[in-house]
Amino acid sequence: MKSFLKTAMASLVGLVLFLVLLVMLAGVIITSQEAPKPLEDNTLLVVNLSVPISDKAPRQKFSDVIGGAIRKKDAGQQSLRTLVRAIHKAAGNDHISALYLKGNVVRKGYASGWAALKEVREAVAAFRDAGKPVITWQEDLDEETLYVVSPANEIVLNPMALMEFNGFAAEVKYYRQAFEKYGIDVQVTRVGKYKSAVEPFLLDHMSDESREQLNSLLNDMFDEAVADIARSRKLSPDSLYSLAQNEAVIPAREALSRGFVTSVDYYDVVLKRLRELTDTKAGEEIERLVGVSDFLASVEKESEDKDKLVVIYAEGDIVSGNDEDEVAGTYISRLLRKAREDDDVKAVVLRVNSPGGSADASDIIQRETILLKKEKPLIVSMGTVAASGGYWISAYGDEIYAEPNTITGSIGVFGMYLNIKKLVNEFGVKVETARTAPAADIYSLFRPKTERELAVIQKFVDSIYDQFLDKVSEGRKLDRAAVHEIAQGRVWSGKQARQLGLVDKFGGLEDAIAAAADKAGLKDYRVEEYQQPGSFMDDIMEELGFSASVKTGVPLLDSMWEELGYLLQKADSKGIYVRLPYDLSVH
Repeated sequence: MKSFLKTAMASLVGLVLFLVLLVMLAGVIITSQEAPKPLEDNTLLVVNLSVPISDKAPRQKFSDVIGGAIRKKDAGQQSLRTLVRAIHKAAGNDHISALYLKGNVVRKGYASGWAALKEVREAVAAFRDAGKPVITWQEDLDEETLYVVSPANEIVLNPMALMEFNGFAAEVKYYRQAFEKYGIDVQVTRVGKYKSAVEPFLLDHMSDESREQLNSLLNDMFDEAVADIARSRKLSPDSLYSLAQNEAVIPAREALSRGFVTSVDYYDVVLKRLRELTDTKAGEEIERLVGVSDFLASVEKESEDKDKLVVIYAEGDIVSGNDEDEVAGTYISRLLRKAREDDDVKAVVLRVNSPGGSADASDIIQRETILLKKEKPLIVSMGTVAASGGYWISAYGDEIYAEPNTITGSIGVFGMYLNIKKLVNEFGVKVETARTAPAADIYSLFRPKTERELAVIQKFVDSIYDQFLDKVSEGRKLDRAAVHEIAQGRVWSGKQARQLGLVDKFGGLEDAIAAAADKAGLKDYRVEEYQQPGSFMDDIMEELGFSASVKTGVPLLDSMWEELGYLLQKADSKGIYVRLPYDLSVH
């Protein structure tokens, strides 16, 4: 009894101390959230490119909030729309004297992809065209960062820096031999010549069809980057192609002589220039500078307009369920229904940055887009990737906007089923099953599917592919045979997709918002983003170690787990997917 009381008392004391700590932290955070200061003349807008740029408002992590409150640390991610809107507004704000771009682009998951970077660089170019200086200092210069900062008036490179311009690549990991080693068997059903999402688990090399579509995609995206950089720096595209083919990396002085940068110098020289722009005396800390969020808080007032234009984000893998941190079928369809049933909502923009995922969840979301479109304008804005299931949910938009370097298409279907019987047997685990019918355990991980079962599943896959073609044909008003010709799981760039009729116009999220407002006949309206950052308390629990992530302790298995995440952690109940081949990161 004494032992029990001691344990109970210790637990109670621990809980009280934990609550006291939470209250103290809350106090720190609240006191740090000061009202925005009025902007002074000659203020510098600072954009940190090293903070990943996500489509929807990022979840504010516990560590980021504390870091920001105590050390003025930058947030873990930043919103694309917030960033672009701030740069555009700053261009016309009399208090902002210049734009300073700091840091290298950092990509994380779906954040800071090429389409998002294009929207940012277009905003940077607009700021420069407004007659205000754009300045950046780079310790080293990679392709992604060069792409964003190339419109700048002053690009200063560290004397010891290297500039990288070596072309685009996409790496694909193949796990067949690893699966054989660990006793994992894979069975698949699929449709489409190019539906290569299952290749990494069946083969130990890239198929000719997969290499064909990847090379085509990479070349198209690289051409877009070359054209944009050449135009901004007033260089010939041939000089960039030559650099990528023959040198790949050049020193700072060479980058200067070829016109990629405007000067080579140390940061103290740039700091002197920033002091001049902000009317700051030598040796004094620059105080007239403002970040993106603080700038918008200073200049934007909450709109009182009754009419609303709603933006709904579909960013990440499409999964079944109601998880608000995912592109969950039930959750996203509920948001679309909410917008449809709200009389104050006059138009909707669906922003898609997703490689696809669950076929069921994609169809549930698409159903609500069809109903919504019947009642009010629906404009689709594609981000870095809107492929397979991402295209499925986009097909019925009144108009589809994409960037030339968006990754889209991949209209195809596959089913994938793992059998880990050999693996668990190695650990001394034997699984026995009792069933009332032969296929009662058809989705079991502990036995292979029979030929008859695979034939049944293949019928499902074929049927879903036929539905996919029908829906794209109807939504895009294209001949079904023509859709089949450009489908078959083939991945296209935004530029190619527009030529094929899969995309209507080039443009970013703000262009799509303007188009939706125009189609709805709106003049005075407010933009409302339904999705808000996730639960702060959930993140506290995660930071304290109560996380659902899985680690095996075996590096190779951990790598495979990450690659298989959308199949195991976010599995479709039937194992049938409409998803982009691979987790494709172009760098």
